[in-house]
Amino acid sequence: KMVMNLKYGGITKEEYEELQDEILEKDRSSLQMTAICLVFMFTGLFLGSLVNNLMASNRIAYAMLWLCFVILYLITKNLKKKSKWLVLPLWYGAMTYMFVYAAVLNTIVRNDISATTFCIIMIVAPLLILDRPWHVFSYFTLVVLLFIPMAFHFKSSYLAFTDMVNILCCLFLGTVIHFGIIRTKLREMMQRRYIEKQRDTDNLTGCLTKAAFENQMMQCLKEDENAGVLLVMDVDKFKSINDNYGHTFGDLVLHTFGQNLAGTFPKNSLCGRFGGDEFVVWMPGILTKKEITEHLDELVDRIHSIKTPDGKIVITSSIGIAECPENGKTYQELFENADAALYTAKNLGRNRYVFCPDMGKGI
Repeated sequence: KMVMNLKYGGITKEEYEELQDEILEKDRSSLQMTAICLVFMFTGLFLGSLVNNLMASNRIAYAMLWLCFVILYLITKNLKKKSKWLVLPLWYGAMTYMFVYAAVLNTIVRNDISATTFCIIMIVAPLLILDRPWHVFSYFTLVVLLFIPMAFHFKSSYLAFTDMVNILCCLFLGTVIHFGIIRTKLREMMQRRYIEKQRDTDNLTGCLTKAAFENQMMQCLKEDENAGVLLVMDVDKFKSINDNYGHTFGDLVLHTFGQNLAGTFPKNSLCGRFGGDEFVVWMPGILTKKEITEHLDELVDRIHSIKTPDGKIVITSSIGIAECPENGKTYQELFENADAALYTAKNLGRNRYVFCPDMGKGI
């Protein structure tokens, strides 16, 4: 349990991986805000160095740090979803830059005072970054091990020993605080995700609700450079199945249909139920027609395996397909075109799928 707490902050590996994107987004937001604050701070210090002789020796350092954090702010502000993995390296790079500045300031530039700046960073930095506790502890331990020899080399033994004690205390305190913060934040994120999942999930089929599907698909359209495939489908003659075999069997059909959607399409796909027997699927990314038809053929085979209790009727489905950006760039355009293709499939006799440009050529 202790190892799991150190590795994943009190949650399981699977839960941590599920939260990975949200953690990186929080780190990106935190890094962006930290960069803004440091830009203003070093702007003030640089301006102060122009009028205060005591600060003049640090003028170049202030200017370099100011430029560094301006660049960091611009990078984090324009970071794409696919580049989120850069967030943590940027965080550790920014902290390293600050630690180098503090180490030089507290040993070479001013070797007659305690390492106050270094200690402040040791306490504050763990409060800002959200990462696995053992990563943070390992990083700060390495920083401390590199700083202590510098202190004994450039400072008097008394000051160096005082710095060592203070910094080791800060390392312990910073680690404990970080562990407490990340444990609390991760549990809050898991709780919120559970509540959102309950709210956004259709209880019968396990698919997204209509509102949740629309919101997530529109977000995908913004982030995935308008590329993907929208499928609109329903169960053929579902009312007749309900009337002849009862609502219990009808619910079983819908449940199995929803489970088949989740098992057929890629993991990054969105599967939704719009009510009744109407389902939708969004597959993001650039897909060839061959790849799309392979998924659809697998889905058709799965659906055909659902039979009525007496075995007389095999469940079938009609499907309309709209590709982005060829058939539309917005959710509304894609849905209208896919829905039109669905009705074409029905008019052609059901139990088939129709691509939007191929209306009248059902497969």
